[in-house]
Amino acid sequence: MLYKKKNIMTRIILILFLVFFSLFKVQPQYFVDTAKLNQAYRDLERYPRNFDREKAFFNAFPSSWMEFILTYQFFPGRLLYLDIEHINAFGNLSIIPDSSYCDKLIFIAVGGKWEADAPSAFQKILHKNMDKKTDVFFSQLSKLHRGFQLRFWQFYWSSMTHPEDNMNYVREDFKRECELLRNKMKTTHLEEVKTMEIAFLFAFGEITFSKIENNFPHNYFVK
Repeated sequence: MLYKKKNIMTRIILILFLVFFSLFKVQPQYFVDTAKLNQAYRDLERYPRNFDREKAFFNAFPSSWMEFILTYQFFPGRLLYLDIEHINAFGNLSIIPDSSYCDKLIFIAVGGKWEADAPSAFQKILHKNMDKKTDVFFSQLSKLHRGFQLRFWQFYWSSMTHPEDNMNYVREDFKRECELLRNKMKTTHLEEVKTMEIAFLFAFGEITFSKIENNFPHNYFVK
């Protein structure tokens, strides 16, 4: 009888533990093994244009915006040199299959917010690779819902303006690029071009380094 009671109590405790674990377990959603990333970068520097080295660095590099910004976000006193070297190295990978490479660029950019330093460096490699792999980018984007496409293009076209300083910093190169992409892809990817143009309308020139953005939304609450 005593054995049965102990057995029942053990089962109850096990069930309660499983319920508690399922309700309250915490798993890291975003994690980058920076030791592995740094080692992969050093190996790639020693053996450039080596497929295994490129693949190792490609796999170790962040795969989403949250992973990217957690790895490379700015904070006072941080040295940015190695961050930019990582990003530039990722932008120069040349052996990884284009579809996989463009997918990862897209997935990182989705939901991205433009800022100086690492986000700016990443945006530059997006534009550089879009010029080389336009067809692949649009083909991979066409597989995604329009909302994801829109978020990708929103980061892609983000650019600055300085309304408080009466400085209209206009990215004429972005205007020209949007027109070129429209003319090049409208025949084969008309719907994707429409999404791209909507994002351009709302993201181009909308980034401000000013009180407007830095104090949003605190200055907009009703006092």
